[in-house]
Order: sequence, then C-alpha cells, then structure tokens
Amino acid sequence: MWVGYGVDARDMIDKGNYREVLVSSVSPFASDATDLLEPADLYKAPLNLLEVKLKAVEGDKYTIADVDSDIDPYGPEHEINVHFEAADYADDHTSTNAKLKIRGKSTRLAELKSYSVKLNTEIPLWRNQRTLQLNKHPYDLARVRNKLAFDLFTEIPYFNSLRTQFVHVMFDDDGNPATKDVDYGLFTHVEKMGKEYLINRGWPDGSNVYKAEDFAFLSDSRLALKEDGSPQSKTDFERVLSIENGKDHRNLVQMIEDINNEDTDFNAIFAKYFNRNNYLSWLAANILLGNRDTINQNFALVQLDGTSRFYFLPWDYDGALGFESQPDIAASTFTLYADWQLGLSNWWASPLHRRFLGQPGNLAAVEAAVEEFRVRYLSADKIKSKIDTYKPIIQAAVTRDPDLSHLETISYDPDAQRLEWEAEYERLVSVIDDNYRSFRQHLENPMPFWQSAGLEDGRLMLRWDPSIDLQSDTVTYSVLVADRPDFSESSIRLRQEGLTETSWTSDPLPAGTYYMRVIAVDSKGNRQAAFDRFDDDGKSYLGVYKFTQ
Repeated sequence: MWVGYGVDARDMIDKGNYREVLVSSVSPFASDATDLLEPADLYKAPLNLLEVKLKAVEGDKYTIADVDSDIDPYGPEHEINVHFEAADYADDHTSTNAKLKIRGKSTRLAELKSYSVKLNTEIPLWRNQRTLQLNKHPYDLARVRNKLAFDLFTEIPYFNSLRTQFVHVMFDDDGNPATKDVDYGLFTHVEKMGKEYLINRGWPDGSNVYKAEDFAFLSDSRLALKEDGSPQSKTDFERVLSIENGKDHRNLVQMIEDINNEDTDFNAIFAKYFNRNNYLSWLAANILLGNRDTINQNFALVQLDGTSRFYFLPWDYDGALGFESQPDIAASTFTLYADWQLGLSNWWASPLHRRFLGQPGNLAAVEAAVEEFRVRYLSADKIKSKIDTYKPIIQAAVTRDPDLSHLETISYDPDAQRLEWEAEYERLVSVIDDNYRSFRQHLENPMPFWQSAGLEDGRLMLRWDPSIDLQSDTVTYSVLVADRPDFSESSIRLRQEGLTETSWTSDPLPAGTYYMRVIAVDSKGNRQAAFDRFDDDGKSYLGVYKFTQ
C-alpha cells in the first residue's frame, strides 16, 4: 500500500466557519495494477526560456493576418508555411519546414493569439514531438498558471501530466528579409496529446485520446457511431470530444451508457471503466487548484488500446489558481462563479461525479485526498519554490511589449502594470490555501439542483430537483417568486418556506415575466441555491430561474 499524508474523516477540529481535518497517516490511495505509470525521466527538460525563431514564406497563399482572423473555432482555418528554428533545434537550411495556424477557443478573441506549429512529416521531431502548442494565456495576468499546474502534477502520483516549456518567439511574420523580425513575446508550450504523447510514455500508439470540448459524461446524440466504431459525423463528435488519437470509440459510448444507467451497480461500472487513484487525484487537484471549469471541458481522457479504462489527464489551468480573484476580474460587475461552484458541488451535475460521491465512503476518500495533496504536494512552500524559479526566466519578457501593454491589469500606466503583475504573481503562493478553505466551507452544503415553472391545469406549478445532502441531513426548501430578478421586498409575489416536497402550486399570477428562486436548507442550517443563473445587462443573478406566464 502506498501511504502518504492522509486523514481519517473523523479527525476534525472546529475552525469557525469551516472544518479542518487533522493530518494522520491514513491515505485513500493504494497502488493498483491498473495505475498508469510514466517513465521516471519524462519531465527532466531544463527550466529555461527557449528562444524560437519563425519565418513565414513571402508570397504564401495566406498571411499571419489571415491566421489571426480565424476567431471562430468551428469555422475554416488558414494555415501558413513557416520555417521553425530553436536554440535546441538547429537551422536545417530549408525554406519551410512547418505549418502554423491559430489555436484555442475563447482566446482567439484576444489581441495576442496562441499558435500551433506542426513540423512537416519529413522533418526530425523536436523533443520527440511533432507539434508545438504555443499558448499565450492572454487572460492570465501572472502568465504562469498553466505551467505551474503541470509542473506540480509531475510530482503527484497517479496523475499524469504534460511536458511544458517557456518559449520566447521572434517571428519574421511577413517573410520579407527587408523588414525587421517581430517580437511576439512569451508563450508556454504545452505538450500535445496524441500519438507522440503515447509513444513517449511507452503506451500503445493506437490508444484513444480525447479532449473534452462539451462533455460531462452525459448521453449525447452527437457521439453517434458507425458499426466500425468511427463517428457518424466527425464534426459533430468533435464538438463534444476532440479525437486526439484513436479510431474505434465504441468503448467510450458504452461507458457513457453504463454511467447514465441508474439501474447498474455503480461500483462495478466505475471499476470497469476508471482507475480510482487517478480519479481521486484528478478531482483533488482540481479542488485545490480551483480549476472549476472542468465540468465539461479542460480535461482529457486516455483509454489504452485493448483495455476498457479511461484515465483523466489535465488540460488548461490558466483560469485556475485564484483566477477569479485576479484584479481585473474582481473589479468587474460580472460574477464569474456562483457559490455552488466554489466547492465540491461544482461537479455535481455530471452523472459520473454525482454517482461516485453518492457511494458510501467516497466523500471521505475525496476529503482525505484533498488533505494529502495540500500537505504533501501543493503546500504554499511548494508553490513558492516553483514560482521563484520561474520569475527570473520570464520577468523581462512579461514586463515589456508586446506582453506588457496587453496584460489584464486595471492600470494602463506601464510602471503600474509591472507592479500589478508583480503583486498577482506573488499572490499565487496563497491561492491553494484559499481554495482549501472554500472547499471546507462548502462541504456541508446540500447539493445544487435545477428549477422549472409553468401552468398546469390552470395552476402555477413550481418544480425543482431534490437537493441531496451528502451527510444525509434532512433538507427543506424555501421558495420565492418575484417580478424583479433582485428579489427586492416590493417585487416578491409568492413566498413559501419549510417545504419538504420538490414542488409547490399556487393560483396563477397576472401575465408577465417572473423570477423563481428556491433555497435548500439542511437541518444544520447550511444553504444551497439552484444551478440556474440569469445574466442581464452585465449583472448576474445566481440561483434564479426566469419564466413567463
């Protein structure tokens, strides 16, 4: 048995508004024959700023301006020929050896873009990789969140990471030798998940690798398959899951079907399709790093050829590690996350996570995993030691153009922008503890739910899903209906408290638009609002369902 710093869920002390678990020697992890191991020296690349030179081809069919115009991730993309050269990849004296295109989804709208550089097939690989994924991370003020996360994961057992590299790009982006090369600034290369990813780990290169685009382990008609296991429509399929490698997806579809069949033995299904150590590691790491945008995206799955199990892989952490408290976000009137997203309930809407957490003993296992990771792998000292090594490597690049003038700062003065970057960078040390406290504070809350309203047989019927309490406390509901989403006292039209059922009827209201808000309250007084959210004119109304009558 692999023993680390774990907890017994009974060993707790009162810390006021949250419970803190006392560290003991009990770990939720035990080595298993199905654990997915990586070579010991896989992440031994030097920590430096790799100098990369790119050169476009003068007179090519498309230009870098065409590439940058591809802001629709589902639309056609322009690709240009380039010559790639790096400090560890010598000039091969060819006119072109790679192709470049834009990458990312929401980041395409940023002024500074991210790019994919794919080496031509006859060209030697760079660090055994065909594709460089150069991520700008334009919304991350610190510019290191993604690399920090992946570097931390390399030290966590049972959680496979991705190789990363800080990159500085100089680009002759018009291919004209008479014009100066352009400084494109700092990027972070993140290893592409695909065939080379598998080969570099000694795993079968025919294995399936998927990146979640809109996938929450729910049944989805877009994932329909032909008899040979290939997608009926690759375009539709990849709106849900990008296929990074593999051809036969029947095991995936069967897994989804079994997960969504409430009549199945969940523990048997979970053991068939998942590795417990990997799952607990993925969930605990996301809780502590605060990567809440992992409900239906920002994760990947790998299923080794000839097996039925899916292993979670990390993806995209530039919106984690306290991003929601970044100065520009905090100053905004828009609420990034509802309260239910700040704890374990963030993952409740997915049938996989909901059914796992509902099994006896699994909540205690998650608590123990969180505690073990916080103490052993994700302490403030560990974070500080990492970012202290990054700073002298990237500071000069971040605090000059093009990066400086595009940093997500409140100020537009260059000196003030540098100070904001410095403060945000240093704040990274404390965010794990902040996320840990949030996890503890929300752990006793009942789970969120969905609401609905409409006329039935001439009566106004208000419905909501049951709110599950993981501590098995009794839950009651209070209901408000108002004609304004802020639920000011003068706007309230219906009110009922202490309901034990998940519906309530009343006489119909006058025709118009109304807003419904149900609050679940457990027997200890812990409260939870619904999943529903109404955004209007830049303002967020959380737990609110809008309906017309």
